[in-house]
Amino acid sequence: MNSRQPQLQAQRVKTTTMTVVSSLLQALLICLFASGGSTTWTVAGWFFVLSVGSTSLFLLAVLRGWNLRFKDRWLPWAQLLCNYLIQLIFIVAAPRLWMVFLASSLVSFNYAMLGFTPQQFRWTWLGFGATTALALWLGRARFAYPELTDFNIVLMWLFFFLAVRRLSLIGMQFSMLRAELSQRNKQLTLSLARIQELASHDDLTGAFNRRHFMELLQDERERSHRTRQPYSVALFDLDHFKTINDRFGHGAGDAVLRDFCTLVHAHMRVTDRFARWGGEEFVLLMPVTTSAGVATSLRGEPVEALVARADAALYRAKGAGRNCFVTAP
Repeated sequence: MNSRQPQLQAQRVKTTTMTVVSSLLQALLICLFASGGSTTWTVAGWFFVLSVGSTSLFLLAVLRGWNLRFKDRWLPWAQLLCNYLIQLIFIVAAPRLWMVFLASSLVSFNYAMLGFTPQQFRWTWLGFGATTALALWLGRARFAYPELTDFNIVLMWLFFFLAVRRLSLIGMQFSMLRAELSQRNKQLTLSLARIQELASHDDLTGAFNRRHFMELLQDERERSHRTRQPYSVALFDLDHFKTINDRFGHGAGDAVLRDFCTLVHAHMRVTDRFARWGGEEFVLLMPVTTSAGVATSLRGEPVEALVARADAALYRAKGAGRNCFVTAP
């Protein structure tokens, strides 16, 4: 049983309980019609036994979990067929109330359609047309209507009033399903975004991973081929990174990698693409060419001298044809 099964089973209990209540209300109405002489008490009694009894058995099956043995755990076909057969029988058995039972079967179909596929709906519609036509044909000679007494008019109003209530409950079910579907779509969108992020980013540093960087690099190559605009790639390696892991542990090493990536992301351009190449190696894709002069500080060297050496290295890089890095001696 998956994690959502208890919630679904609770919803099935609620739904099946509603069918029991609806059957009970309809049975009580038939009893009222019997008290007014529109049908016999025998018909009313049998309808109560068959209608309320069958829906109660389905409720018991859901409460006991017997429905979980079947592929379709909502049991819509079994419930629909059972209720529909009862309505057809009493269309013929109580001909003066045939409109009541016919209308009730329509409401039942609306309720069952919550779980229907388009193909099931089509065949059910055709089956409904064929079987109701047969029942109406067989009982056509005995059909009549309840006498238009005040009591019967109230009963007919009450029946359709309760039928509208059942339709409203069906609408509420659809609304709940739409809300649940919307929530699932939101969760799916978030999950897909997270999957996409995991597929394209390094989990530790948040930088792009090597596979995704190669895709970006290939795209940039194709763009460069179309526009004849060059691009640059810079590969970085954190010096003596193994020493950090050995002296301070891998947790400290991970923190250094994250801090380095945070620093790069804060200062690179929006058009640049930065990725973890592997281990302590990183790579930067720049959609334009770049020239750089790099100078490493010497012990006791003034900062002005350091910058001057870097500037001289940059000058040599530009003189060497640009699009290159030159390290100051």
